[in-house]
Amino acid sequence: MTSAVDFDRSELQRRFYEEECDSEFEITRPRECGRLYEFLIEEKFRTGLRILKLPIAGATLLEVCSGSGMMAEKFARAGAIVTASDFSRAAVDRMRERAKRYHFELQTLVADAEKLPFADGHFDIVAVHDGLHHLERPECAIREMGRVARKGVLIMDPARAVLTRIAVQLGIAEDIENAGNQVKRLEPKIVAAQLNRSGFDEIRWQRRLMFYPHEPGQICRWFDNAAAFAVFRVFFACTNFAIGRFGNKLSLAATSRQSVSHDFGD
Repeated sequence: MTSAVDFDRSELQRRFYEEECDSEFEITRPRECGRLYEFLIEEKFRTGLRILKLPIAGATLLEVCSGSGMMAEKFARAGAIVTASDFSRAAVDRMRERAKRYHFELQTLVADAEKLPFADGHFDIVAVHDGLHHLERPECAIREMGRVARKGVLIMDPARAVLTRIAVQLGIAEDIENAGNQVKRLEPKIVAAQLNRSGFDEIRWQRRLMFYPHEPGQICRWFDNAAAFAVFRVFFACTNFAIGRFGNKLSLAATSRQSVSHDFGD
């Protein structure tokens, strides 16, 4: 049951995304955000695909909590038949403008991730990127994702991590976002158990250490320099090799043995 407090927080988020967001930034992101920012977003996407282990070209894919369609665009350009949803009508309008401006195919709808308006197994793949942590009950959305997915679920969201707690204390990360929501960071084993109960018997995850602001600052621009960017990439690879398993960014995929061993031609 939705409480009055939950409703108030949801409405606060809705107003933030509809009235306070910089629409142009959201539509163009990560374009014009600098070399470092684009690299990190692409790294998250490629890591997700590698963990998923399913071909997405030609697959029907639903992305929930899509925001302004940044990751939905990447799925579409990789060949998926994408439906992108968000609870904010303004966000959905921004998705449509992104698709129109940058010339890619995208179906959109306003939908609550905790109550998806689709039949069981309606999509080959259901994905989310940096969306579950906004929700009061991310476990409800995960259950819904598992319900409407036929082949696999891909979750790319913040993980609960000691390093994040340190970052919060240092002011690098935050527990309460500008939209007013508490950041609900995920515990991989809990998410895995939930998706296993939804019928997915192959679950894999990887954690990586990766911090960046939603809107890049001047520091990100320092790495537009080729030498600085090369140094960062070496640092990034070495750091994640050493302590990435304790990192703050989670990529988790749930599939069935049958879906991993066969392509989408069944």
